[in-house]
Amino acid sequence: MRKFLSTLTLLSIILLAGCASNVPLTEEEQAAQYDMTLERYREEKQAAARMGMSWDEHVVMLRMRGEVK
Repeated sequence: MRKFLSTLTLLSIILLAGCASNVPLTEEEQAAQYDMTLERYREEKQAAARMGMSWDEHVVMLRMRGEVK
């Protein structure tokens, strides 16, 4: 029983440590992901909001135009 509890505790700690490492990207990291400057990233994000589009929809549109990777 003691070995089972030790194993369960160890697995719980590993699981929680893995979940804690999934932090959202910063704006700088997101801009780099799309090969944009931070200023352009913010402008495009605002443009998407003005057009009533989600960021993902806006990126698809930009990719179709060949403006981002």
